[in-house]
Amino acid sequence: MLRDDVERALRDRHQQDGYVFPAYKDYCFGNVSDTVSSVLDAGGRRSLPGDVFEGIDTAVDTVVLVLIDGFGLESWKQHRHRCGILNRLTEEGTVTPLTSIYPSETAAAITTLETGQLPCEHGRIGWNVYEPQTDMTFVSLGGEVKTGASRDSVAEESASGCEFHYTKMRDAGIDCHRLQPFDSGVGDVTQHTYDGLESLGERLSAVMAGIDGPGYVYAYVPHVDHVSHAEGTDNEAYAETVSAVCEQVSDCIDRIDERTAEQTLLLVTADHGHVNTDPDRNIDLSANSTVMANLRRHANGTPVMMAGSPRNVHLHLQEGTVSETRRALSNYDAQIFTREEAFDSDLFGDRPVTDQFPPTVR
Repeated sequence: MLRDDVERALRDRHQQDGYVFPAYKDYCFGNVSDTVSSVLDAGGRRSLPGDVFEGIDTAVDTVVLVLIDGFGLESWKQHRHRCGILNRLTEEGTVTPLTSIYPSETAAAITTLETGQLPCEHGRIGWNVYEPQTDMTFVSLGGEVKTGASRDSVAEESASGCEFHYTKMRDAGIDCHRLQPFDSGVGDVTQHTYDGLESLGERLSAVMAGIDGPGYVYAYVPHVDHVSHAEGTDNEAYAETVSAVCEQVSDCIDRIDERTAEQTLLLVTADHGHVNTDPDRNIDLSANSTVMANLRRHANGTPVMMAGSPRNVHLHLQEGTVSETRRALSNYDAQIFTREEAFDSDLFGDRPVTDQFPPTVR
């Protein structure tokens, strides 16, 4: 069942000037982590509304969460009838539209998924982060330094304050597993990798077979996101990638035995979707002389370039330049917020802002 009524309600309540803002209190990706914990009786502060499981038996031993990075609702609708597993999930399960968090990009969203914290709490609010105390700009996932120090160095603060939810789940007796196409370890979860998309189904089913007692399996699938950034979403390369991902999910289901299937809840979600853009209309903020003149400076005098990402730009400005900079940006097709306005509107989450939130973003 595809819940068009929820989509309409979300657009009515949360759409402003063509932008859909996060529905943090209910139908939001930010509540997926706590929903998994709740199903497995492992706590959680705020689950998705109970109707997301309408007609679904949630009295299970294991939850398997497949996250297809970048595969949003519109793409689900577009490819549903050509991909058997999407149609099967729609017909035999419940497909509930969710808003993303803000920013609706992987660095922030995956951190939210794996910590149960909203961006205002975990502070990873974009791919690029500037830390004024060390005068460094670094990549939020991994900590690779981009400016302010040697490019071979790693910013230790990139991982500070990031408490993954696997610890709480382990303490509740949940056997946690994490399957990704690269090796990246964190504590209290068994790490697994798969080599190439063609091996995903086999590896995922093997991980499921090895679970001891109540379990949680998180499988990360980045391939749709990769092809979207490289090719867009209206082409054969994109369609073939979606089909290949769906075939692997189907392959996993076909491989598991009946008892495992009966005791497993399968969740398929995405951290965000994609919108095709026209390169000829892209805006180069570095060509805006007012913006460049008002940026904060590194110790060596060079400007602190835009943090965040191209779709989620954070400006670190000099004192007293906010109003002038805002006027210089007013002709762009963009939503512009000061730091205070973003907090007042709960843009980064409807919980208190922690010390992990990047300072000096104006």
